Amino acid sequence: MQVARIKKEKCDTTMCNRCVKFCPRSTKTQPVIYIGRNKKATVVEELCNGCGKCVKICREKAIEMVTVADKVNPDTEVEQKLEELEEKKEEQKQTAPPKKKETPEEKIAGKKSRHVERVIRTAIACGLGIVAGIVSFFLAGTPSAIAPAANVTDVLNTTYAGGVQANPFVGILVLLVAIVIQKTIFMLIKIDTSKLGKKDWFYQGFMTFGTWYLSWTMMLSTSTLTA
Repeated sequence: MQVARIKKEKCDTTMCNRCVKFCPRSTKTQPVIYIGRNKKATVVEELCNGCGKCVKICREKAIEMVTVADKVNPDTEVEQKLEELEEKKEEQKQTAPPKKKETPEEKIAGKKSRHVERVIRTAIACGLGIVAGIVSFFLAGTPSAIAPAANVTDVLNTTYAGGVQANPFVGILVLLVAIVIQKTIFMLIKIDTSKLGKKDWFYQGFMTFGTWYLSWTMMLSTSTLTA
């Protein structure tokens, strides 16, 4: 490409600085031609587009057009990079293996697999709840006996109670352990826990709580009635 270049020996800016004023590419913040310390005009070749107008208006014939190695315009460079990225994306699309479409048999097999997994998770939650209820009953202490009522007043008395265990809060701790260890159990039996959302974990905890409460209550009721 061609750019303007100043012949320093011929340039006399004390008489003329038309090239500075009339350069179409120059701006106030980014001049293409400026007056240097030596009082000579200087061309910023990186910004010159080679229009040649400065050559025509220079009275001293101090400007000439010279050929230099082509330099990529910053805007053009950005466009080229964007084009290269688009080409790479197209190549990746073409080289990427096409997504396999599921057959009806594969869809049915997938649904069955997910159903079996839900059944397993529910069974684990319920089983842990039952075990936690039994363990809670034995760790919470011996239930207090129910004293026989002497009269109707004793029956209606709110302080009249029985079947209470000494350490019921131990049972709550057992329940929490039963809920927390479910994730470890799932990982051991190769269930992908990353696919489980908040609703799934809430369901697991609720089922464990329900069976824990029922089993502990049944154990407590049975032991109280037989006492």
